[in-house]
Amino acid sequence: MKTVTGRVTSEKPITLSRAATLLSGFVSKENEASQDVRAYLRRASAAFTELKSFHREIRSSTKSESGGRSERNPSDEVEELRGREQVEKKKSREEDVVEEKETVKLVEEQGKKERKKKKSKKNKGEDVVDEEKVNMKLEEEQRNDERKEKKKKKSKKNKAEDVVEEKVNEERKKQKRKSDGEIGSEETKSKKKRKSKEIDAS
Repeated sequence: MKTVTGRVTSEKPITLSRAATLLSGFVSKENEASQDVRAYLRRASAAFTELKSFHREIRSSTKSESGGRSERNPSDEVEELRGREQVEKKKSREEDVVEEKETVKLVEEQGKKERKKKKSKKNKGEDVVDEEKVNMKLEEEQRNDERKEKKKKKSKKNKAEDVVEEKVNEERKKQKRKSDGEIGSEETKSKKKRKSKEIDAS
């Protein structure tokens, strides 16, 4: 269950009808409460509404009784009481409408504030995620650059080694040719000597 936090927005006392409309507005909004808490809030809201209507009944009955009896016609008194009741009902309806409008405005403002907070949190979260992604990409690029540099260095080393190997191979071939040429020239010299000895001997 999520923790519920709140703050005092006003310390002015409010009427029972206003409290009832505020509570019913809160219950009707999506507040992510558990089922048990929602059921409790619904029962509390219904109790407030019932209490509000009970207070109205008491007020209307006490006013009609406190009107006092005069020597007027009872039908006139009844009509007067009915007129007063209608006026009171209109006033209470008007008050209820005004209070409901105020409540709706308050609830809407609170909803907007909550949405803004959620959006800002979400944006902050996205910013953090974006920064992390950017940092990861930069790190990957740096690693790739380092790998490329290492490969270049290795290829340069390999090229240098290849050049050195080629030179060494060429040197060996030259020495081999020379030695082959010396060997070949020694063979030819020895052949010539043999021939010349054979010619001298004959």
